[in-house]
Amino acid sequence: MPSRPAPRGPFPVDLVVFLATLATGCILVLVGHVTPQALAGYTTALAGLYAAWHHRPTRQTSQPTPPEAARETPTTLDR
Repeated sequence: MPSRPAPRGPFPVDLVVFLATLATGCILVLVGHVTPQALAGYTTALAGLYAAWHHRPTRQTSQPTPPEAARETPTTLDR
């Protein structure tokens, strides 16, 4: 009876992106295209963009619109 291998966890995309960004920054500083001060500014801007992208709300759950929510809640007239 063949057994299936256990499913692996999700691929660590965040780790790969972090390492690629770190390596790119190191290469740019070592080659002399970017100063460390400028790289710090770029890194701060990219971190802010990533945080905005990473913490966006998911669209998997539907939120009731205000008219639907108003119809579902009992009012004093319904009692």
